[in-house]
Amino acid sequence: MFDAVVDANVNRVSEGLRVVEEYVRFVRSHAIYTLKLAEIRKKVNRLFPQSTGCLVARRVDRDVRAKEAPNKRADIQDVLIANFKRVEEGLRVLEEYSGELACNALRYDVYELEAAILLLSKKPLIKKGVYLISDDVSRLKEGVRLGCSLVQLRDKSSSKEVVYNKAKAVSSFVADFDVPFIVNDFLDIAMLVDADGLHTGQDDLAVSDLISLWGRHKLYGRTTHSLAQGELAKSQGVDYVSVGPIWETPSKPGREGIGFDYLEAVKSLDIAYVAIGGIDDSNVSDIMAYSPFMIGVIRSFKSISDWQARFFS
Repeated sequence: MFDAVVDANVNRVSEGLRVVEEYVRFVRSHAIYTLKLAEIRKKVNRLFPQSTGCLVARRVDRDVRAKEAPNKRADIQDVLIANFKRVEEGLRVLEEYSGELACNALRYDVYELEAAILLLSKKPLIKKGVYLISDDVSRLKEGVRLGCSLVQLRDKSSSKEVVYNKAKAVSSFVADFDVPFIVNDFLDIAMLVDADGLHTGQDDLAVSDLISLWGRHKLYGRTTHSLAQGELAKSQGVDYVSVGPIWETPSKPGREGIGFDYLEAVKSLDIAYVAIGGIDDSNVSDIMAYSPFMIGVIRSFKSISDWQARFFS
């Protein structure tokens, strides 16, 4: 009696899940969410296999909403919300018309995934390229204009009030650009200016604690000097790690360069990373032999345009 209703809503649920699944799989490369969505989709199709009765009952020529033009989506959040609602509504219809209680549990699983994936969609994407780090606001703004992958305010000497005012200026500026802005060290300042993320060092709080304070929709970077430190950072939820200093550099006084072993091994982490430390025009080709995800720039500001064009275009 209700074969057409069941068939329509199985299709609705499967289609909605697939739309979301493609986003987390291909845009975000998030294996866990991809697997969870696929498992729900497959379970629904096992619960309601398309029988001959369903196929006969479902007639496009009798469907008063067949070929109805879909609404135009404003952005990816709009796409995700629309398809999550489609899935949730479809599961509720299946529960009511079929009496299958498993649909109730699946619907609540989807509610949880909706909250997590919508937060993920708000997290800026990290692109390959040059990562500019500076305490100079005008230089960071220029890096944004040049299309750096990330820009970071790192000021180790000024008062927090000065750092806050600098961060506020950069955060306001980047609003019109697709370049994430990272604050070094100061979670309170990053939160106050609504930066895109925070970068911390080995002596700071665990990244998992920082995420609990600020949320998973922000970017978190960690300074690491070895694969073991990188693995720990990844286990805590970091989005990218810095690998270095490759060579000795004035920005890390007293720390010897770590060489290339970690730079070669870091790909095993399967997260974004930035090679950093003493990189300039004389040695950048040595770094690029390892095809790094990003190159960190502090002093070699004038090389940004050239490196972006040569290595990341």
